[in-house]
Amino acid sequence: MRITIEEAMRICEKYGTEEVPLVLLKDVYLRHGAQVLQLSAGMRFDPSQYDLFVDSQVREIEVVYTDRLFAKLAANFPEKYRLPLGQKSLIEMDRLLEQVDGANAMAKRKRHVIVLDEFYQKNSQGVLETVLPYGTELSYKDWNTIKSKLSRNAVINYRIDETGIIVFSLLDSKDPKYPQKFMQFTEVVSLLVESKKLGVSLAPDFYPEGDVYTINESGKLLTTYNDKKIGLILVVDDEIHDEYKRVLAQVKAFDRYARMLFIKKFDPAQKLEILKNIKKAYSQFLWQEE
Repeated sequence: MRITIEEAMRICEKYGTEEVPLVLLKDVYLRHGAQVLQLSAGMRFDPSQYDLFVDSQVREIEVVYTDRLFAKLAANFPEKYRLPLGQKSLIEMDRLLEQVDGANAMAKRKRHVIVLDEFYQKNSQGVLETVLPYGTELSYKDWNTIKSKLSRNAVINYRIDETGIIVFSLLDSKDPKYPQKFMQFTEVVSLLVESKKLGVSLAPDFYPEGDVYTINESGKLLTTYNDKKIGLILVVDDEIHDEYKRVLAQVKAFDRYARMLFIKKFDPAQKLEILKNIKKAYSQFLWQEE
């Protein structure tokens, strides 16, 4: 598992090297004056050597993945280290990858299963070799080769790269209702950003502070939807007029599995109910229902 030196330092400083030991998976070579210092695979990362890493321009290291390490990384860097959406046995992963492959054949939007574990095997010299790296985007094509190297009882934590919500509203400052529409738009955005504080987790891998995107122009919707790998388009307006229909149809033509939800009236007294409806729509993968 590849982590940055800054991440390694944060984990060591916060939890100590005994509670969460960072064991090197591969050798690291550092400059130490006129000499080269070798840190061999199997050794622990030593935070007292931070300056040597900086001077040697070594910004990342590969360490042995453990569930404890991942939990601490996810707690401290939640936007980068997302929690798993679920876990699958090898047989279940067969089915999931088949579904994703089928969806990718039917839409221009391409989806991937991302591995949130790391699997190893020892070579003839007894050295750990990575069979399935953390962060791998699994493809149906490569899966048969990969799974042959895994234990039959292996269980894989994963997520789908379909994360984030667009709050979409075509605001017009000339509209007499502009103040009310703008207020409603901002209230919905705030509701999503504060969802966890309100006790509603939209998904394990949803990061409220970074996964909410606001769009008020038709021309930006499709590009943002695809580039940011959005999971849900939330339309906020009291009327779905022709321009909404045109641009949303454009998204549907690009991705038949695009998820959309309409909020025509935001009632603060119903915010928990609204969040639950958003969660239901966000958690529903349409490509799994065919």
